[in-house]
Amino acid sequence: MAKVSRIFIIVSSIFLLPLLANAQVNAVTFGKNRVQYKKFKWQFYQTDNFNVYFNEGGQELAKYVAQAAEAELPQIETATEYSLQRRANIILYNNFADMQQSNVGLETTILSTGGVTRLINNKMLLYFDANHAHLKKQIRQGIADIITKNVLFGDDLGEVAGNQTLLDLPTWLTDGYVAYIGENWSSNLDDDYKSEILSGNYKNFSALAYKRPMLAGHAFWYYIEEKYKKENVTYFLYLARTYKNLNKACLQITKKKFKEVLADMMEYSEEKYYKDIARRKAYPKGNFIDGFDISPRLNYYRFNVNPNKKDNSYVVTQFKKGQVRVIL
Repeated sequence: MAKVSRIFIIVSSIFLLPLLANAQVNAVTFGKNRVQYKKFKWQFYQTDNFNVYFNEGGQELAKYVAQAAEAELPQIETATEYSLQRRANIILYNNFADMQQSNVGLETTILSTGGVTRLINNKMLLYFDANHAHLKKQIRQGIADIITKNVLFGDDLGEVAGNQTLLDLPTWLTDGYVAYIGENWSSNLDDDYKSEILSGNYKNFSALAYKRPMLAGHAFWYYIEEKYKKENVTYFLYLARTYKNLNKACLQITKKKFKEVLADMMEYSEEKYYKDIARRKAYPKGNFIDGFDISPRLNYYRFNVNPNKKDNSYVVTQFKKGQVRVIL
């Protein structure tokens, strides 16, 4: 478990407000605000790699988050082949309602220190819904998100601006990668994806990515793992950053253009799930029974098969002209 070194106290209604309001960077948004119904008295724990901010009543939960984040970090760094360059800020809320009031995250904080302006994009917002497994998933995906953005865009403001101008990756691709790193492909995810694929609502991958971007992106990276080896997942993203071109990165990994791989993925998924349905199709057990013709002018009910397995007879009740007949 990670050692929590110190507790710092901050009293404010809003944490880390932007010191500079204007910067021509796509990641920065302006003019947004939320009405706050309560003031937050912020404290934070500091570990080797994280500052965990919490408010009243969240001290024990913050300890858990700090320890869990330190425990999860090495595995995520191994998966992304990249190390966290500086402490990440975790803003922890006791519940979802508190997080909805927060102004944190509406703007990317810009901090000027020592004459150097830096983009503070290494923060994550967490909330507790009484489910520790869900909280841990938020932690993993939050760390993965910070590292992924550092890999793709860097830390320095100028570097971020330059990289975002040149590197235009689909949101579903980067968010899907974060989801892939943060959570292993599971039976629940597979069932969700299977339902979408077999729904018949999507003519191509773009339609799926538009409707379910996170799921589509997660499924894409899992497909790359299945078809082209797990080690090529992060390498694919690295090549996309290096070449600043998805087609070039895709050609080196798959020998195909990016759109061709997406089409292959949809075809592969449909074939896989339709075969699964065929294997699971339930066939009725028992012996064959000769049928009989049903007249549209008659009513039939109470059909029963002889429980004796050696006898293929049946009985059905027929209603005709006010009379009830039993047919054997």
